[in-house]
Amino acid sequence: MILPIPAIDIINGQCVRLEKGDYSQMSIYSDSPLDMALYWEGKNAPMLHLIDLDGAKIGKPVNLSIFSKIIQSVHIPVEVGGGIRSLSTFLSYLDAGAQRLIFGSVAVQNPKLVEDCIKRSQESVVVSIDSRNGLVALQGWTEKTTISAVDLTNKLKNLGVINFIYTDIEQDGTLQGVNLNRIQKYLQETEVPTFIAGGVATFEDVLQLKKLKPWIKGIILGKALYSGALQFEEVQKILQEEEKCSLKE
Repeated sequence: MILPIPAIDIINGQCVRLEKGDYSQMSIYSDSPLDMALYWEGKNAPMLHLIDLDGAKIGKPVNLSIFSKIIQSVHIPVEVGGGIRSLSTFLSYLDAGAQRLIFGSVAVQNPKLVEDCIKRSQESVVVSIDSRNGLVALQGWTEKTTISAVDLTNKLKNLGVINFIYTDIEQDGTLQGVNLNRIQKYLQETEVPTFIAGGVATFEDVLQLKKLKPWIKGIILGKALYSGALQFEEVQKILQEEEKCSLKE
């Protein structure tokens, strides 16, 4: 089954959403990320996607204590990203109980670290390919590069990375829908099962992404859930119905 995964992005201890990764275009949805995590667990979310946006921007964890509290309080898997740029940070989050750790900028700037973490726990390593018009963006999406998202993915596959998130920055937080052509092109050129983020806003988006199975492992949902554009139960129902059809076939 394609997993529907709620995102909890944190700035200054608050649950927020940005538009296209722009820190100046921020909407605050909760003063308690822990309450939000418990809320999504209560909705039967299979996993939580936690991002330390403060950490992503400055290059080191800022909200580790908040994330540790969430991990200790819920009974579902948690993946964490934002500012993980050292082996000690990676191990700290693993010790705190995080199941998967997300690397972004460091996958470009220090691939040796990703290799070292893979040696410790290959399943725990996730690389987020944050793409703006096909090119990778770094430092919490604030820094442009000329690196192709496809080229970076294929390079990291060769290093042993098996878990990827593809984020379409141009669509993220806009509620304008997914760019299906861009996602399809990325999947065709990388041939790697991927978690998709960015722009999922309607049930039609979910249905279209579902057709890309088995290349899509999960859909990370953010602003659409918090704004009420999508209901989590309905997304889950759509994905589960597809699974039942597949089993019958």
